[in-house]
Amino acid sequence: MNNKLKGAVAAGAATVLLAGGAGTMAAWNAATEVGGGAIGAGALALSQLDTPAWADQNGPIEVTDFRAVPGDVLTYRASFQVTAQGTNLRASLAVDEATIVGDEAFSGVVEHKITATSGGAPVPVDASGVVITPSFDGAVVDVKVIITFDPATDGEAAQAVQVDLSEFNVTLRQV
Repeated sequence: MNNKLKGAVAAGAATVLLAGGAGTMAAWNAATEVGGGAIGAGALALSQLDTPAWADQNGPIEVTDFRAVPGDVLTYRASFQVTAQGTNLRASLAVDEATIVGDEAFSGVVEHKITATSGGAPVPVDASGVVITPSFDGAVVDVKVIITFDPATDGEAAQAVQVDLSEFNVTLRQV
């Protein structure tokens, strides 16, 4: 055999060996069950249990007939059953600002504060409202909102204006 032919046969054999080796790859793997399970979604709801009650510093009132003056303090009370399910759930029970409808002049002289109790014990409050966690799931929460008309209001500020509280409400939102 001549050298050229020997070289061509050697080159062809090398190509076959290299191509054959490149096509084989050992990829070992294994699997095992890790014991997972189904994940369920939580729930957040608020159910009003009674008719809300309104009072001023002198006793019960009909909020639709009330005419406020500087220094008046209105109190809204209602009881709600809470549904709060979720491992990391945190929610805020707060005044629904959209349900306080009225003249802009009123907003500068009125403040409101929300508090709540459950089973007679105070419920924590932060900057966004009453703090609701899964520990309150199924609990009755008694809500109190105090609306204060600034006693230092003078002149004609907020006179003869109206704020409609007929749709006043509180909301429970995840935070």
